[in-house]
Amino acid sequence: MKNRVYFRLACCALIVLSCLIAIYPTKQYIKFASTEPKNDFIKWIDFNASAETIHKTIALVNHLDNEPEYTKADFYDILSYLSIQNGNKFERFSDNKVLKTLKTKLEKGINPIENYKDNKNFKYFVESNKAVLGGIVGYINDDDTGLKHFGIIGYHPITKGYWYNNFDDFGNSRIFGYKRLHLGNDLFGNIGTPIMAIEGGTIQELGWNRFGGWRIGIRSHDTKRYYYYAHLRNKNPYPKELKKGDTVTAGQLIGFLGNTGYGKEGSTIKNAKPHLHLGLQIIFDPSQEKGPKEIWVDVYQLVRLLYNYRAIVD
Repeated sequence: MKNRVYFRLACCALIVLSCLIAIYPTKQYIKFASTEPKNDFIKWIDFNASAETIHKTIALVNHLDNEPEYTKADFYDILSYLSIQNGNKFERFSDNKVLKTLKTKLEKGINPIENYKDNKNFKYFVESNKAVLGGIVGYINDDDTGLKHFGIIGYHPITKGYWYNNFDDFGNSRIFGYKRLHLGNDLFGNIGTPIMAIEGGTIQELGWNRFGGWRIGIRSHDTKRYYYYAHLRNKNPYPKELKKGDTVTAGQLIGFLGNTGYGKEGSTIKNAKPHLHLGLQIIFDPSQEKGPKEIWVDVYQLVRLLYNYRAIVD
């Protein structure tokens, strides 16, 4: 009797063990597949489009939109088409030639851009251009006519009526703390010059940083862009009511130009003129938020693009 019971128990144990062996590899595979990190996002952006070319691309979009018989073309498609045609090297003469030829073809109902829609490089330019310019250009409703047109929706960081000076210093060497590249654009001006939000978003950083001094970091609503405004003035670097987690709008006052940083709280940068350090980080994946995978783009041309779009302090 006991032998029969032991036999049955052994058989049951064997069946259970067989099931576990059969199921275990499947479970392991499912677990691996569900936790495997995505790796199909853009790792680097080389944004070179000039302010002049962006303005002309905007004008072409509106020209095509205003005539029903013309073939329409998306702003980012046109700009990416230019990148493909000129090897991502924007020059006034070549850009004008490509845009003029494209305009003529679209007016005749021929759309050469369609030939590149499946091109890997074209797709890269479209996605990267959208990531950089998504909060700066877009369709705007005209309050008088009720019609919409494509144009600039962002604001220059320096308030209207205040002088500033800058040059393309992206990639220059910095040595304070450790040797590194300058990943932004310095806009020189007077201490206290009001600084405006280029685009609306959420305040992600607010306070002191040993490199940037008093600074404010704003993440765009779509989370693709992080704007870094640094070296704000020592006393009252930003409006007192602002705090981390607040939502700001494009053209809102967010700080005042200064000369802080490169040391402990309250330090000022020695032998340096007062300036705003403006940086723009592009984020496609959480792994790019901090560390060696960060993507910073040259904003010099964007500052030029926004020159005539400067908010007024109330």
